[in-house]
Amino acid sequence: MFALGFLPLAMAQQVKVSGQVKSAADGETLPGVTVVVKGTTTGAATDLDGRYSLEVPATATLIFSFVGMETQEVAVQGQTTINVSLSSSASMLDEVVVVGYGSAKRLDLTGSVTTVKAKDLAYQAVANPAQALQGKVAGVQVTNSGSPGSSPVIRIRGLGTVSSSSAPLYVVDGILTNDISYLGTNDIENITFLKDASSSAIYGVRAANGVIIVTTKRSSSREARISYSGYTGFQKVVNKFELAKGTQYIDLINEKNKLLADASGTAFTPVDPNDYPDAIDWYDEVLREKAMTQSHDVSVMGGSAKSLYTFGASWFTQEGLVKGHDYDRINIRSSLESEVMKNLKVGYSANLSNYKFKDVPGVFYNAYVAPPVFTAKLNDSTFNPMGGGSLGNFANPAAQLYYFNSRSNGIRFLGSAFAELTILEHFKLKTAYGLDYGSNRNRSYTPYYEVSPTQVDTNRMLSRSMGYSTDGFWDNTLTYENTIGKHRFSIMGGMSAQEFRNLSLSGSRSGVENFGDHSLYLNLGDQSTSNSGDGGSKITALSTFGRATYNYMDKYLFTGTLRYDGSSVFPADERYDIFPSVGFGWIMSGEDFMQNQSIFNFLKFRASWGITGNNRIPANIYTLTIARGGELSTAFGEGGNVVIAEGANLTSAVPPTLRWEKVKEFDIAFEGLAVDNKLSFEIDYYHRLTVDGIFPTTLSATAGTSGSYLQNNGDFLNSGIEITLGWNDKLGDLNYSFNTNFTYNKNEVKDLLEGTLGLYGGNLPVGGFFSTYTVVGQPIGSYYGRNVLGIFQNEGEIDNYTWTDPETNEVKLVQPNAKPGDFKYEDVDNNGLIDAKDRVFLGSALPTYLFGFNATFEYKGVDFSIDLYAQGGNKIYNAKRGQRLGNENYDLDFYENRWNGEGTSNDYPSADLTGDNMLPNSWYIESGSFVRIRNIQLGYTIPVKAVNKIGARSVRVFVNTSNPFTFFKYNGFSPEIASSSPTSQGVDLNVYPMSATYNFGVNVNF
Repeated sequence: MFALGFLPLAMAQQVKVSGQVKSAADGETLPGVTVVVKGTTTGAATDLDGRYSLEVPATATLIFSFVGMETQEVAVQGQTTINVSLSSSASMLDEVVVVGYGSAKRLDLTGSVTTVKAKDLAYQAVANPAQALQGKVAGVQVTNSGSPGSSPVIRIRGLGTVSSSSAPLYVVDGILTNDISYLGTNDIENITFLKDASSSAIYGVRAANGVIIVTTKRSSSREARISYSGYTGFQKVVNKFELAKGTQYIDLINEKNKLLADASGTAFTPVDPNDYPDAIDWYDEVLREKAMTQSHDVSVMGGSAKSLYTFGASWFTQEGLVKGHDYDRINIRSSLESEVMKNLKVGYSANLSNYKFKDVPGVFYNAYVAPPVFTAKLNDSTFNPMGGGSLGNFANPAAQLYYFNSRSNGIRFLGSAFAELTILEHFKLKTAYGLDYGSNRNRSYTPYYEVSPTQVDTNRMLSRSMGYSTDGFWDNTLTYENTIGKHRFSIMGGMSAQEFRNLSLSGSRSGVENFGDHSLYLNLGDQSTSNSGDGGSKITALSTFGRATYNYMDKYLFTGTLRYDGSSVFPADERYDIFPSVGFGWIMSGEDFMQNQSIFNFLKFRASWGITGNNRIPANIYTLTIARGGELSTAFGEGGNVVIAEGANLTSAVPPTLRWEKVKEFDIAFEGLAVDNKLSFEIDYYHRLTVDGIFPTTLSATAGTSGSYLQNNGDFLNSGIEITLGWNDKLGDLNYSFNTNFTYNKNEVKDLLEGTLGLYGGNLPVGGFFSTYTVVGQPIGSYYGRNVLGIFQNEGEIDNYTWTDPETNEVKLVQPNAKPGDFKYEDVDNNGLIDAKDRVFLGSALPTYLFGFNATFEYKGVDFSIDLYAQGGNKIYNAKRGQRLGNENYDLDFYENRWNGEGTSNDYPSADLTGDNMLPNSWYIESGSFVRIRNIQLGYTIPVKAVNKIGARSVRVFVNTSNPFTFFKYNGFSPEIASSSPTSQGVDLNVYPMSATYNFGVNVNF
C-alpha cells in the first residue's frame, strides 16, 4: 500500500520529450544520433529527419552522441521540447574526402587538400559556381568578370606558365573537364582543391595548375525526398566610374588645343561651350539601372533496398548590366547507383545543359572616349551623328549597341557510367567511361545603318559559326585495401585513355536583308561575297598510374604516386614522361610526449614533393606549316619558255625538340585542432618551380620566316605561405564560427635559355606600344615603361633638365620637345636621351597577398553570415587614359587633379595626353588592391511544427547580397581585370563593370 501510494507521484514526474538534432556547422538534420538518459540504458535514435521522442523523468539529463560530433548533455528540467545542435569533434578527421580516383580519410592525407561544402556556395546569385569560390580557399585566386555567364580566371598557387593554359583541371564526378560553367550552385555537394603536386600528381597529364574536384549532389537516403531552392533579385552597378561632363570636357579640350597651338606657333581658336549645350553620361546610356536575375532548382532523391537515385532540373537567367545583354541556362541532371549483385555495383551520372546568350559589343571604351556634349538621339528614331564639328568624329555608343545583333547558344552534356566489382573482400575493380560533349552556334548580323561618315555599314553582313567538342575517357582501376593490426594500407593501379576532338565551321555573306530571324541565312546573301573557314584538332593521351598509402598506428603516414603519361601534343621521341610524388605525415599528437599537454587536441606535420605535367599547350608547336599560293619560276622549257608552278612558303618555325612543361613542387605544413577542438589551423609553405616552360624564342632575319617559335625555354617560380584558421564554438543557443585564410605568393622568372630575349606583351591599340615585359628576375607580365619624376611646370624647368657630355662638356636638353604640363621622365642610363633604354619595371598585375574571412551565427532558427575578400600588392595599367587620337573624353578624377598652369599639379599631366605623354609610364600604373564585402546573408528556418502542417520537412527563407561594397582607389569600374593571357593581365581597356546583387530566396524540403 505504501508503494502504490507513491505510484501516481512517480508517474507525474515522467515527461514526454521530443525534438530535432542538427549539425551546428551547416544546420543539416542528423539521423542516427543516440539520445540516452544519463545513468540508464533508456534511449532512442533520431530518425531520417533528425527527430526523436521518448519519455524520461522530469529531472533527467539527456546525452546526445554521434560519430564525429561532440557529445552534449542537456538537463530536461521539465521541458517537453529539446532541440540540439551538435558540433564537430576531433573525429572530423575521419571525414572522407574525394581525391584522385578514389577517396581518403582526412586523417590520412599527406598533401594540401581543401574542401568547400555546399552551404558555402548555395544562395549566392552567380551564373558560374566558380565565381562563389572567391576568398574561400587559401592559395586560390579567383578573378571575376561582371559579364553574365562568364567564367572566372582561377589560379592555384600563382601563375606558372606563359604560353600554355594556366587554368586548373576540373574533375566533375570523375569526368575531366575544363570548366563548370554548365553547373548551378545547388547542383554541387562539395568542391575539393588538390593544391600541391603530391595530391594532384595522380592526374599528371593535366594537373600542372592544380586540380578542382567537384562532387554533385547524390541521394544518401532511401526515402524519397523532394526539395526546391530558388531566389529572385536584381543587380546594379557599384562604384560607378564618373567621367568629365559638359563644360568640364570643353575646358579640357581647350586647354589641350592651346598647349598644342603654343608649341607649334599656330593660332588657337577655342571651342565655344555655347555650341555644345548638351551634357550626357554615356555610361548611363549603355547600362541598365537594374538587371534582374533569378534561379529555380527542383530535385528528387531517394532509393530502394539496393539503389539510390537523384533527378534534378534548374533554370537560371541573368540580365547583364549592359542593355540587351542576357544569359539563360536550363540544366537537367540525374544519377543512379545500384547494387545489381552482391559484389557488383553499377551507376551513371549525367548533366545536360542548354544555354543562350544575347551578346553585346565591347562598348565601354567608346563610352569612355565619346564627347559628353551630345545627345544620344536627335529624335526618337535618329541617332546623333556626333561629328563634323570642331571636336571631330566619334562613334555613338548608344548606336553601336543598338545596331549590334549577335546571338549565341549551345548544349553541354557531361555523362559517365561505371561498374565496380568487389573481389576477395579487399579488392575492388572499377571501370568507368565518361564523355564531355559541347556544341555551340553563333549568328552575328550587321544591318544597313548610317549614323555618321565614320559610323556606317552598308554591307548587311551575316556571319554564322558552329563548333563542337567531344572529350572522352576510359579509366580502369584496381584497388586493394586492408588493415592488419596497426597497419592500414591501400594500393591502387590503373590506366586511362583519353581523346579530345573539336571541329569548327564558319561562313559569311554580305547583302542579307533582315526581315526577322527567319530571314538571316547565308543563302539569302550575295554569293560572290561568300567566305568560309573550318578548323579542328585531335589530341590523344594514354596513361598508367599507381598509388600506395600507408598508415601505422594512426601516427605515421605515407603516400606515393607514380604516373606514366603519353600525349600526342608532343613529338614521338618526347611523347611519354614520368610524374612521381611522395608525401609523409606525422601525427605528433599521438606521441607519448604530447599526452600531458592541454593545448593541442590534434597536431600533424606533413611534407610532400611531386612533379606534374602540362599538356595544354598551343597546338602544332612542333609541326612545320606552309602557305600555298603565288607563282614560282621553276625552269626554262623548250624554246626558252618559262615553266610556272604554284609556289609555297614557310609560315612557321619549329623547335629542335619539345619536352613536357613540368611543375616540381615541395610543400611542408602543420595542421591541427586546439583549445578543445574549437580552433582549427593549417600553415603551409610551398615552393613551386615550373621547369622547361614553353616560352617564345625570337628568330633572326636569316631564319627564313619572321617572329618567333615556342620551345622549352624558361623556368618560373612561385613560392609562398598559406595560413588557414577557424574557430567554432557556442554560447548557450548561439552557435558561431569564424574562418579566415591568408596567402602570400611571390612570382619570378628564374631562368631563360642563354641568348633568349624577354617577351613583350600588353599591346596597346593606339601607338602599338607594349606595356609589359617578361624577363629573368621579374614576375611574369611585369609592367615596363618610363619612370615619371614629375610634371614640367614651365619652360625654365625644361631648359634646366640638362645633361653634360663628359667627353665634350656639351650641354644637352634631356627632353627638348617637352612643353609645360608634360611628363618629366627619368634618364635612367644617364646619357642625356629619353629612349627605350630608360624603361624600368613598374610592378606586376599578380597580387602578392590574398585574404578571405567568413563569420556565421545561428540562434534558434535565425542564421547570419558575412564573407570578406581582399587582395593587394598588384598593379593595374590604366590604358584607357592614354589611348588618344583626338578629342577623347577624360575621367572626372583627371579633370579635378590635372595640371592646368604652373603649380597646379606635379602628379597629373596637362590635358594634352598626346605624343610622348602616351608612352607607357609609371603614371598609368595604379594600385589594384581592394577590400570587398563578398556576401551578406540573413536566413530564418521556420519551426518544424509550422512547416509540418503543409507537409514540408523544413523551410528556410533568406535575403542575400553579393558584392555590395568594394573599397579601392583605382580609377575604373573595377579593380578586377580578368585576363587569361599571362603577359597582358591587368591592362584595362574595356572592363565590364562589377555589380552588387540583392536577392530573396527560399529553400523547401519535403
